[in-house]
Amino acid sequence: MDSESPARQVDEQLRRSRILETACTLLRTHGYHATSMDRIARQAGMSKKTLYQLFTSKQNLFEQLLLERLFPSIGEDPAHGPDIDMEQTLIAHFRKLSPIIFDEERLALLRTIIGETNRSPAIQQAMTEALQLSGHKTGLRAWIRHQQEAGCLRPGEPTDVADHLIGLTLGVPLLSRLTHCLPPRSPEALEAFMRTGIRAFLQAWSREREDRHS
Repeated sequence: MDSESPARQVDEQLRRSRILETACTLLRTHGYHATSMDRIARQAGMSKKTLYQLFTSKQNLFEQLLLERLFPSIGEDPAHGPDIDMEQTLIAHFRKLSPIIFDEERLALLRTIIGETNRSPAIQQAMTEALQLSGHKTGLRAWIRHQQEAGCLRPGEPTDVADHLIGLTLGVPLLSRLTHCLPPRSPEALEAFMRTGIRAFLQAWSREREDRHS
């Protein structure tokens, strides 16, 4: 029995991945309301019973879809502590984060979700839940909290401080890509933009720079 358990786990993971891929395709093609659990099961080639064994409801399925496809984990959190170079630490972290954020499939899904939130309270709620659950995935909130505890950053709500940092680095490039209002930046131009944003963030939040000017 125990020897079969890993195989069953792999099989379950494959079915789960297939369901999420199918739901993603149907969402982008038909919208949230037309993407029923029946339709997902049929398109994925499995029973509705199997679908509900893996996802308790349509909203649960789409919460997991958004969490995994829009907010994937990027691996290690940024290094923290009083002796690190915060600018270099953050630019290294954003180098890993930006290819995930600007992946074309992820951008296409995000455009679909933005359109669906105006028509569907359910998808809006799923997006809200996914956003709340996704905060730990970039590691920025935890990093900010650690740096505040070490006395390197000024006090402030870590979620708000992280939002400030994201806004200064990835906010405008992401909006430009979503709306097609500007051509994509080259990797070099994007890094220069992010580095400028990181410096502005540290100018506003760094305890050391604050003390230097007090």
